[in-house]
Amino acid sequence: EDHLKVHKMKKKVLRKQVRAQHTLMRHEGIECVSHATQSLVIANAGLGNGMSRQNLLKIVEEYGLVETLLMPPNKPYSFVKYGTTEEAKKAFDALNGKEVTLEDLGQNIVLYINFVEKVFWQNAVPTSLPSGLMVIEKIISPEEERKMLESIDWVGDEGTQNVQKTLKHRRVKHFGYEFCYDNNNVDKDKPLPGGLPEICDLVLEKCLKQ
Repeated sequence: EDHLKVHKMKKKVLRKQVRAQHTLMRHEGIECVSHATQSLVIANAGLGNGMSRQNLLKIVEEYGLVETLLMPPNKPYSFVKYGTTEEAKKAFDALNGKEVTLEDLGQNIVLYINFVEKVFWQNAVPTSLPSGLMVIEKIISPEEERKMLESIDWVGDEGTQNVQKTLKHRRVKHFGYEFCYDNNNVDKDKPLPGGLPEICDLVLEKCLKQ
């Protein structure tokens, strides 16, 4: 009887997973693949259905180094890219069909995971720069980079410390306004005290001269 229940559950998860594949392709043009890659698309886990960035990061970081987490605005799905295909496969096996709790809402949802090719990361963000914006490669030297990193107080305020607990593999310091990871935006009503270190001003001046 238990074996039959497990079999039925696996069939249900597979059916939902395939449905998610078709929905992503039909509405978003995102093609899922049957072989393992470094990148996953997680259906039913996006900003559009109440999943916060902190909540999702906490879930996916258990299975390896998360290189990129992309949560498109108002969409019920997210993308995660791991450092290796093996880590992505581990997350796929553990999370596909898994029930998790939306911490901010106190509701349970079921995740449905599919692999996507690396190329879809390029398609998920704008490929052309806005008018007037340009990219300057290697604008700062390794020595300037080192001085910038050394000049930053990484543990200065409580907000930064809370962010660091969420982003285990990255260091973050906010200037100007606090960045809200739950909606990928800033709160302009809460300006942060202080300004950029002097070395950052020098680098900015260098950029403006280009």
